[in-house]
Amino acid sequence: MKLSIRGAGPSLHLRVPQSSSRRPSLLLFFPNIESAVRVLSGAKGTAVPIPLDAGVLKTLAFFRRASNRATELLRAADTPAAIRARLLLAATLYGLEAIAGESYLERRMQIIPDGVVGVRAGEIAYRAAKEGRTIHVDRAVPAEADGVVSAVNSPRPDAVLSFAHYQSAIDVLSGKRQAVVALGSGEVRIGGLLPLVQGLFAVLDRLSWYMGVEV
Repeated sequence: MKLSIRGAGPSLHLRVPQSSSRRPSLLLFFPNIESAVRVLSGAKGTAVPIPLDAGVLKTLAFFRRASNRATELLRAADTPAAIRARLLLAATLYGLEAIAGESYLERRMQIIPDGVVGVRAGEIAYRAAKEGRTIHVDRAVPAEADGVVSAVNSPRPDAVLSFAHYQSAIDVLSGKRQAVVALGSGEVRIGGLLPLVQGLFAVLDRLSWYMGVEV
């Protein structure tokens, strides 16, 4: 499906991994940014579904369930830590990808060296590649030998950011625990090209201006 927000730049594409079709079956149009924020955060807002291909009803039903479920899982006390950590880590990293080209961050992005950061919390693994003023995020697989994150058929990352356990990731990414404190206690570990990881933390500060989740 495609998500289009009036006044917010190009459309975004959302593809379910199990789907075999590469053509979107639904365009979900938001008349303004406020409506998009409300709908995507689980509140009531205006979204206009525009059919593009077969399967539109199934796609719309999936989106409605998934968008509400993510918020419910983060707030529910009985949600397993692994799921909460996965949701927060995905939101954080893809949030970095979304705001990397913002004009406010132009100077910071010029200072941060290019490279790939492997990010891991338990069995959750991602790769964040910084190049110029862009950040691209991919799912990855944890390496079995040394615990360093590596994607299939991809080179070793230039830097590594790892959380000792799921709760550490939840506390840091939700703002309940400062990253510097977690680093000092060993709950968060960084290695490799340190200016790359430290630079991404600076970009993360800007992300907090846009989104915040209480869990």
